[in-house]
Amino acid sequence: MDDKVRAVLDRIRWLGHASFKLTGFKTIYIDPWKLPEGVGGDGDLVLVTHDHYDHCSPADIKKALGSGGSVLMAECCRNKYSKADKYTLPWIKHEIAGIKVYATAAYNINKQFHPKELGHVGYVIELDGVKVYHSGDCDAFPHMRDITCDIALLPVSGTYVMDPLEAVDACDMLKPQVAIPMHWGDPEVVGTKADAERFAKLASCEVVILDRK
Repeated sequence: MDDKVRAVLDRIRWLGHASFKLTGFKTIYIDPWKLPEGVGGDGDLVLVTHDHYDHCSPADIKKALGSGGSVLMAECCRNKYSKADKYTLPWIKHEIAGIKVYATAAYNINKQFHPKELGHVGYVIELDGVKVYHSGDCDAFPHMRDITCDIALLPVSGTYVMDPLEAVDACDMLKPQVAIPMHWGDPEVVGTKADAERFAKLASCEVVILDRK
């Protein structure tokens, strides 16, 4: 892992489940849900991948946003949150709040929870010269080969999303310098630390398991 990637990695905070806070020249929240006490109010940009309750939480979006902050979310979220600055479909590039964001696809290939036709998304965010990819809820789909990233945030719980072995396949296609497992650790949703640890043991790239702080 090069120094630039390590510097950004050190500023990625896992907030539980699939929720993250990234800090750099701007502060970015992704899928804020169950934000801890004392977290929020400083978001320059909030990104939402799809409309499921554990990813699109209007109360947590409001809590995350700072004064003048912006919201970019998947088009499928429009009925749940009508005040976004932009809505997106997959494979569209945006620049919002001075941040370059590429909305990718996010879908299941062997499950029925996130069909491709619903337009759920992931995001590649350029932060301080480093590309951070949050896959959203998905399996390891073939077009991951076309996504370029330095840091990959990937689900590992199985059931609704890719399991640890499928996350290994995703890493083989994405070729990040480092991966962070997500979609685990919340009692309301499947996924345990054992899933994260299995992924870390098998992945071809470096894996960092973050603690919820």
